[in-house]
Amino acid sequence: MNRTYISGGMIYDGTGGDPFCGDIVIKDTKIEEVLPHRTDRFTGTEGPLIHAEGLAVTPGFVDVHRHCDFAALTDPDFGHLERKQGITTVLAGNCGMSPAPSDDSSRAAMYRFLEPCLGRPPADGNFLDFASYLDALHAKKLPLHMGAMVGTGAVRIAVKGFGQSCFSKKELDTACGLLGEAFEQGAQAVSAGIMYVPECFNTREEWYAFCREAAKHDKLLTIHIRGEGDGLLPSVQEVIDFARKTGVRINISHFKSVGLANWKKDIYDAVSLIEKSGLDITADVYPYDGGSTILGSLIPPVLSAEYGERLSSALGTPEGVKALKKALKEKWEGWDDMLSAVGSGRILISSLEGEENQWMIGRTLEEVVKDGVFDSEAEAIAALMYAEEGKVGIIVLSMCPEDVDYVISLPFTSVISDALYGGGSHPHPRLYGAFPKIIEEYVCRRKLLTLQEAVHKMSGKPAQRFQLENRGLLREDYYADLLLFKPEEVKTRASYVNPCVEADGIKMIFTEGRLQTE
Repeated sequence: MNRTYISGGMIYDGTGGDPFCGDIVIKDTKIEEVLPHRTDRFTGTEGPLIHAEGLAVTPGFVDVHRHCDFAALTDPDFGHLERKQGITTVLAGNCGMSPAPSDDSSRAAMYRFLEPCLGRPPADGNFLDFASYLDALHAKKLPLHMGAMVGTGAVRIAVKGFGQSCFSKKELDTACGLLGEAFEQGAQAVSAGIMYVPECFNTREEWYAFCREAAKHDKLLTIHIRGEGDGLLPSVQEVIDFARKTGVRINISHFKSVGLANWKKDIYDAVSLIEKSGLDITADVYPYDGGSTILGSLIPPVLSAEYGERLSSALGTPEGVKALKKALKEKWEGWDDMLSAVGSGRILISSLEGEENQWMIGRTLEEVVKDGVFDSEAEAIAALMYAEEGKVGIIVLSMCPEDVDYVISLPFTSVISDALYGGGSHPHPRLYGAFPKIIEEYVCRRKLLTLQEAVHKMSGKPAQRFQLENRGLLREDYYADLLLFKPEEVKTRASYVNPCVEADGIKMIFTEGRLQTE
């Protein structure tokens, strides 16, 4: 039986309540006591004693939207960047993208599709069901707690591949069965990526079936909605309809309004829709005005429907390039054309594998075209999709900073990173600094949140929403995941220009009672 004692720190317990000067006793992996401070409390006790005067003591941060599904298995340094930010718990399997379930006939294509977001899959990673994926995570003995969601995109691909046709009754029953099986095997929640292929082809009735399966198991459905630009309001109304018709609890992923024409207006109407619905709907948000995604998201779904998993190879032909140019000139209902909405000067190429293409990393699509290598944005997109087999990451500077501030301040939002692990030398800075940025910028510099509000949005609130048992609070019998730091010393070093810089300022981090050291 091992005990550690923390004395005299300012305790922010993760509930959002007022902080207090207190003492904490850690016994083995859990918190044994949280008490008001008394100077002589630990006199004569045996075990490590940490004097925390002048420090904030908080729960470890809980990042429920981190695309580290494969990276956790293949990156030997996984956990280091997370700990530097104070993250002690992560959830993978977001935006409909999870490594399991999978099928032999489509697994290789699905993993190629996932790699720009989730990292390089393990060579022996054939995760037929969710249990096999969780077993692989447990075998790694990770330095932080990691759970995972089952993605409805993975389910659809396992049953139907990348085709656009509707589910037959038998296929839909099979898909719902795979969801239920994943829940029984340990999936923490279910995620959907309605804007992504092939989920964008699901019918409303098919979505209802998935929602009912989640509701039956009392699992949260977290959704990358269909449109975040011109289609924001109907997309929010769509998920409200899901909740109203099926009773499922919903969380909207990376809630935002994108596209210059939509700044400072649509997000307010979207929030009003949610609040007036009276339904169990929450959202999460990252503290940046640029998002990170894959180059394929700039391609109208009509081409994905036509070519399926052959899309990248088709874009290497004159016919494919011609089809892309034609599709980009048209307006497609229900699909956000980000190239038109923000312009190629706000789309940054962040991840490429081919040695001959490395010169483009960190440059905008507009700059690449102006250099004369390509005649148009469409030709550049087609060439990169073909050369890189679709594995291209981009950063889209699409949001209004004031809109981001507004969403972060909402009472029903939690903070996430939405970090991608697709490799490359120029990732989105949120991979390195999303959580410290909240403390440095929103609490200390701009004072848009109190520290107790910020800590609640980064610990207790997401842990409760995703039903993470005994995590996210400094409370008796909760896991001893906690941080010690001076708020004014927490710094985010990563930027869009120089993203691969670690955060500073977290003095001590405990995961399940163990003091972590680098």
